[in-house]
Amino acid sequence: MATRREKLTKGVVSAAKPSASRYMIWDTDVKNFGLRVMPTGVKSYIVRFRIGKHRSARERLVTIGDADQFTPQAPRAKAREFQVNGRLGIDLDEELRKATAAPMTVSDAIDKWIKEAAPINRRTGAARRAKNVKVDVDRLEIHVRPVLGNKPLLHVTKADIEKLRDAITEGRTAVIKKTKLRGVRNARGGAGTAVRTLSSVFAYAEDHELISRNPCRGVKVQPSRKYERYLSKEEAVRLGKVLDAWMLKDKATTGIAVIRMLTLTGARCSEITDLKWSEVDFEQGFLRLGTTKTGRSIRPLSSVALDFLSRWPRTNQTWVFPSETGQTPYQGIGKVWRDVRKEAKFEDVRLHDLRHSFASFGITAGLSLPVIGALLGHKDVSTTQRYAHFANDTARQAANEVAGVVATAIGMTVANDTDPAETALEAAEARGAARATHQLTVRNLVPMSIPTTPLRPRAQACPIPRGYFSEALSIPSGGPF
Repeated sequence: MATRREKLTKGVVSAAKPSASRYMIWDTDVKNFGLRVMPTGVKSYIVRFRIGKHRSARERLVTIGDADQFTPQAPRAKAREFQVNGRLGIDLDEELRKATAAPMTVSDAIDKWIKEAAPINRRTGAARRAKNVKVDVDRLEIHVRPVLGNKPLLHVTKADIEKLRDAITEGRTAVIKKTKLRGVRNARGGAGTAVRTLSSVFAYAEDHELISRNPCRGVKVQPSRKYERYLSKEEAVRLGKVLDAWMLKDKATTGIAVIRMLTLTGARCSEITDLKWSEVDFEQGFLRLGTTKTGRSIRPLSSVALDFLSRWPRTNQTWVFPSETGQTPYQGIGKVWRDVRKEAKFEDVRLHDLRHSFASFGITAGLSLPVIGALLGHKDVSTTQRYAHFANDTARQAANEVAGVVATAIGMTVANDTDPAETALEAAEARGAARATHQLTVRNLVPMSIPTTPLRPRAQACPIPRGYFSEALSIPSGGPF
């Protein structure tokens, strides 16, 4: 790129002719002010300057204006202004662009967040599951964009967020949303979850200095509902009977298999529906899950779960429970579970409650909270504390047993007529029986007399014989259910 130096005058600018490549004529009056001539004949005044004084200061090259519209005098004065402000650390060109640009709206911020931030967990930096991202995007599209989308980002206040919260709570943002080919749902949404998702959008904008403060900060929302439901013994037995009945009818075979695996492992629903054969370690007896809510996770498998998986037909090279097309994991567990729980007469039980029931089962049988956390794949010990009340009940029973023995030894009088030592012994034996039942229940989920007949075609295949649950869940009254 050719360059030369001479004082820029109207005559010099007019005489500058285009060449095969662009070139510069640098002014001798103001350093780094010049004329750029393009091969197309376009001529522009330019200025080069740094933002700051130190050596690492960022260098800028800014086009001041078209040479056909201005004589060198006004652009020369503007070049001095750019350079003076640059030495003070001010990028005048950036400030001018910000002042003249259209203000960013909430919709613009949402689009930017969806593209750049939504796929990544903001706290851990790990990739998020696509369906979880979709849930967040749906909340924003249904409840936020119609209300605040056109508002300038810098003008959103805490009061605006509170009005949005109230509108969602009162159902004023609810819509009928089409889901699948023939499905629709009433998308009312929760004010708490919608505001928390919007807060992530504003937090991202705050991190990138698009706003000075997140307006969602300090807005009171209803706390997330900690819904906990545990199957009773009677409900567990009813579930077993329904699953056995469906099995005999070869009804929703894959869905029933998924439910069985959820009860055997306490895993999250997606961890079973998305399970890959490569994640099943038959030799060591573990699930080695590549992607879970808490990242990579290794879960021990019971012998009955391993036997279940070894009997399940491999109709797909990737997925343990494939969809009908075989291109994706199984998708229909929601409908199957709704029908199963309706038939079992506990329609308030969610699939995730099978995970809670698995934990309560183990704790009541004497397993410690750390062990339960390992079985469930909890990364944070505090997460397992939600089941501490079960452990407290077990500890209280043990305390009564020990105190009874001690009271007898030191000659203390007890309130009832029963010998405390005998009571303690009976309680200990009952507790031991419960623990043994827990251990045997998992082992006996498949009765010992397992038929060895080969599996039928996939449409009818079901590797677990009749009585799978109804016999296994004959838990004594002291057991976890």
